[in-house]
Amino acid sequence: MDSTNGSQTLEAQAEAFFDSAPPLQNTHQITQKLDQFIQHKSSPSTNGDARRIVCVTSGGTTAPLEQRCVRYVDNFSSGHRGATSTEYFLKAGYAVIFLYRRGSFQPFCRSLPDDPLVECFEPTDELNIQGFSFCFLLSLHH
Repeated sequence: MDSTNGSQTLEAQAEAFFDSAPPLQNTHQITQKLDQFIQHKSSPSTNGDARRIVCVTSGGTTAPLEQRCVRYVDNFSSGHRGATSTEYFLKAGYAVIFLYRRGSFQPFCRSLPDDPLVECFEPTDELNIQGFSFCFLLSLHH
């Protein structure tokens, strides 16, 4: 089998999957804020180096099995590894885009109850999160 043919088929399957999924709410606003965050954090700092950016996904994942979204495949991850990884990346100087599922563990507050402190933060005009200067948080809800 030609590897180019196989990758094109895989790419077409992936595209068909995402086309059949329900649309993300506030897509334009989220995309705009992500673009601003990445632009700001990737521009060279005073020492001439661009900040390293990493994207961490955390918590369970839900994927629709059919176009009308009646049935799903769901894994129930606590998000502990993603929250811990985010803490280490931030301490190492990375800018972090943290994608998480509601109810999963959050960075710097893995021992808190279901309503984590991180839900209280909002992006500022300086493209920072109040309290976390190098982390962009995004919760994906259904």
